[in-house]
Amino acid sequence: MPKRGGGGGQRYNNNVGNGGGNGGGGGSRFSALKDYDDDDHQRRKDRNKRRVSFKTSQFPHKSDVKLRLQDVRRWDEDDDMSEMTTTVKDRPSSRRRGSPIPRGKFGKLIPNAAGWYQVTIQNGHIYDKETLLRALLAAMSPHVFVPQYWRFERNCAIFFTDDFEVAERIIQLGRHAQLPDGFRLMPRVRNGVPLVTINEEFKTKMKVVMAKRYNVQTKALDLSRFHTDLDLKPIFCPLFRVNVMSTALDIICENIPDLEAINLNDNSMSTVESFKGIEKRLPHLKILYLGDNKLPSLAHLLVFRNLPIVELVLRNNPCRSRYKDAQNFTSEVRRKFPKLMKLDGEVLLPQVHFDLSETTTLAPAKASYLCDSAGAEVVRQFLDQYFIIFDSNNRQPLLDAYHENALLSMSMPSVSQAGRLNSFWKFNRNLRRIMNTERDDSRMRLLRMHLLKSGRLACVSTLDEWPRTLHERRTFTVDLNIYNPQMMVFTVTGLFKELTGDAGSTTPIAMQPYELRHFVRTFVVVPQNTGFCIRNEAIFITSASTEQTREFKRSQHQPAPGAASLTPISSALNENSIQGRLHPGGLAVGGAGAVALLPPPVALLPPPVATITSPIASATVTAATTGPHSDATKMQMVQAMSAQSQMNLDWSRKCLEETNWDFNHAAFVFEKLFKENKIPPEAFIK
Repeated sequence: MPKRGGGGGQRYNNNVGNGGGNGGGGGSRFSALKDYDDDDHQRRKDRNKRRVSFKTSQFPHKSDVKLRLQDVRRWDEDDDMSEMTTTVKDRPSSRRRGSPIPRGKFGKLIPNAAGWYQVTIQNGHIYDKETLLRALLAAMSPHVFVPQYWRFERNCAIFFTDDFEVAERIIQLGRHAQLPDGFRLMPRVRNGVPLVTINEEFKTKMKVVMAKRYNVQTKALDLSRFHTDLDLKPIFCPLFRVNVMSTALDIICENIPDLEAINLNDNSMSTVESFKGIEKRLPHLKILYLGDNKLPSLAHLLVFRNLPIVELVLRNNPCRSRYKDAQNFTSEVRRKFPKLMKLDGEVLLPQVHFDLSETTTLAPAKASYLCDSAGAEVVRQFLDQYFIIFDSNNRQPLLDAYHENALLSMSMPSVSQAGRLNSFWKFNRNLRRIMNTERDDSRMRLLRMHLLKSGRLACVSTLDEWPRTLHERRTFTVDLNIYNPQMMVFTVTGLFKELTGDAGSTTPIAMQPYELRHFVRTFVVVPQNTGFCIRNEAIFITSASTEQTREFKRSQHQPAPGAASLTPISSALNENSIQGRLHPGGLAVGGAGAVALLPPPVALLPPPVATITSPIASATVTAATTGPHSDATKMQMVQAMSAQSQMNLDWSRKCLEETNWDFNHAAFVFEKLFKENKIPPEAFIK
């Protein structure tokens, strides 16, 4: 009898076989049925063995892009022909060829960092919760567990457990649970965390629980196993979630900013990212419990390094297993927290220092520095008149403010650091920009000399090419470094608006579009005749930072100082501003101290023209300089107030009239009354 699949066997389609042309062929007409059964038995026996295939792929160009359509079509035709000559039972499958048989449909459950596991019961919506739990507990007896956060979703019943052993028992024993109608539960278990939705109700419940756990006498807050609190039972409140921990910190900083101790034990926390900047929010925190969490490394604790931590608990964290002995672990922790006195409940020996143990604190920073208070009034009047003319539509009067041989230099950082400063970039004399060794030295020398403006006319012409500006004097700080009869040197720092609107626009300056810039200007001023003039000036300009912009916009809502005179810089402002620092103790212009050093600052600059606007004034031109507002200007202010406050035109006009048409003050009053709910609803009906 010929062998099955041999070369001499006659096929059913009268073709001669070639010795296993189709993986064993379609069978010979002389083969016995027992041969087929033996082959099937052997195949089933070897099915669970791991197999490795060294055969070439069915598609030789699978990893290449050069797969032609005719090749694919030819392979499809070959497959069709093989199906005609091969039985389905004997045809080997190409799927998963060479790979092991999967051991389980859903794989093995692996412990996760959060420690939560989701159990899903298919078609669980047919039965009630008691029936499902009764069947599951009966199968797992004598083991008992409590399902958490039970819910029905579509056609499934879902609950969670935070015990890995319970999750494994559900996988092993839950499939044997039988319902009253004879069906089995067949629960599926996977890693999963309950849903978290942060809203006002969520925050209110957190406040109630945190108030209950706060100790007023010791200023300590116990948040250990916070999610298991009975008052939080209907909701899931895990502190290992960054958004939940951030919400908890917001509540703490708002209600107990003097907190000294906090217990965060057993919350499955694997990161403390939410505590960034905690030294500013909770500066008195010195006792920190982080035991029984999932912190993988001590590097996560760097967010607490600026706090005066004296007691720390880190037991049962993965970061402890990274060190061979406790001494190395303690040394590494003390390197991050030099003031630490107690670690994991054990008192630490004091460290040996070879330097002085006394700590000294630096003097508090001041907004301005004055080497001589006698020069305060001189500098104040000089800056007052200078920036009034500078922010006007005509800067030509500044010719009298500069010396005949004055020097002017401007610089700014690179574009990547300062943003787009197109209006000032052509004046940039930054040495890193113009000191290029690869280019001709003579050309670089000429460029440096060209950008250094020399002479009164060149300086003022350069400043006249600037766009329209509006300096915010409430942001000024002044450092008076030198003050003697020969000269005075001072530096002015602050913010100014680069107005980007049309120069001929009738829109009030306070409502025109602008770009906020930061500047530093250093003046070297020398006496001339009965006044002063600028001998040298260096200017640095950059875009305002995000923090400066935020602080400036916040200060816009403060009431503007009264604009009763042409020099609003003399108005009473806070002590950190230039107005307070440069006006010490009611110093008179012609006081004894001033006369002994410099002549009285009379006629420092020519009197400004009548069209100059006050940079501190809230709207356009104040009543002291240009008289009452015109009807067109008032209408524009009313429309702007209506657009900003969403009030109708009548109430917007009423608000401006009662604040004497001071736009900034009107906006401040509106915001204050709006927060107090004192504005009637009819004000917003248009």
